[in-house]
Amino acid sequence: MFALQYVMPKYQADVADAPALLALTLITALFSCETESPSPVNGPLRETLPNGAVLVRYPDLPAIDSVGPEVAEAHVDLQFGSVDGTDPNLTFGAIRVQAASDGTIYVLDQQAAEVRVFDSDGRYLRTIVRQGEGPGEIGGANGIFLSGDTLLWINDTRQRTIIGVDTDGDEVRRFPKPVMSVANIWTGVFDDRGRYWREVSHSDTQPGFPPPEGLTSWTGRHYYKSHDLSSGAIDSVQLGETRFQIYSYSTPDVPFGFLPLRFEPFEMTAVNPAGGFWRAHNTSYRIARVGEGGDTLVVIEVGLPEQPVTDADRIAYVDSIVEDRPELRRQAEEVAALMPDTKPVLAELFVDDEHRLWVQRVTPDGAPAFYDLFSVDGDYLGSVRLAFAAAGPLVVRSGRIYSWVEDELEVPFVVGAAVVWGGG
Repeated sequence: MFALQYVMPKYQADVADAPALLALTLITALFSCETESPSPVNGPLRETLPNGAVLVRYPDLPAIDSVGPEVAEAHVDLQFGSVDGTDPNLTFGAIRVQAASDGTIYVLDQQAAEVRVFDSDGRYLRTIVRQGEGPGEIGGANGIFLSGDTLLWINDTRQRTIIGVDTDGDEVRRFPKPVMSVANIWTGVFDDRGRYWREVSHSDTQPGFPPPEGLTSWTGRHYYKSHDLSSGAIDSVQLGETRFQIYSYSTPDVPFGFLPLRFEPFEMTAVNPAGGFWRAHNTSYRIARVGEGGDTLVVIEVGLPEQPVTDADRIAYVDSIVEDRPELRRQAEEVAALMPDTKPVLAELFVDDEHRLWVQRVTPDGAPAFYDLFSVDGDYLGSVRLAFAAAGPLVVRSGRIYSWVEDELEVPFVVGAAVVWGGG
């Protein structure tokens, strides 16, 4: 049996070791724009549900290709990295990025196993973490998380430990990772109470390895595990069941392989650092904020038209598989026939440093990423369209977006982007 945890689909992370908010009138200051604050074209309808939750229903929101005061563009105004390798401090392998409120940028280079610090203009300042086995050193890492502006957490995958260092790289805290697993991207979160949260799923009915050929489905218990840094207590919050599906194949030259399942439905969950979670299903624009006890507090609904899965979509999928593996036509056609009738509408949820909820809508291949922003109470704050193709998760600090992009040789470059509302 092999351990499988719930996989958030953001940026295709591998399996597992996967308070009041500012009002709409302040969003201009948050995003450094001189134009008036955005407001939705059609205001919401609010009602209190029988369980006491507040339902906020929007008849519609701006289309993903629309322009206007409600839609901001995020343009890269900072980019650094190196292709020729003349400056080793600007030469990156696989990276992860965090940023402080003053624009200081922290870059984890996974290949070098070190963390480098850059100023708000992208100038190298110092290296605060290096590879090693001593205090403040790491064996290997797949993610960093900046708590406030002074404490940088590093997920040391080799030591199976989470290490906290200050801005000079001096170790101030460490604890064994409460969820022992390996992932491509670390998605652990620290909340406002200093608790560490990690998403987990577990199933008693998961298939053996390698799994049987064809489609295999099973369910698992979906929950978040927390580690209280003050008391050392470990707890978990169960969020119900989730479904897993894989399609396995084998050929004379490939003992076993997997075909991707397009337009698959899945559950999404984002930790709300102020407490509780945001939850949604990717097949409908209905998002709920729930407490740690499971009670629903706020529900956001948006009326968006369904997008059907067409015969052309199924044919395009088969063609994409058999272009390189013509012997898999039968299997590809089976997977295409299993596609649902409608496409997902949501792609990702995350919460920024001001506790705003960012909801990424599904966009056509090649189209810019598009996000809707909401307050903790479900107020629509505007939408943001990226003017660049982010190669990794977004980090939003003090109204700026940070991530990385890759050139045609897949060389990463750190980027920072200004968010400009309505051409302001």
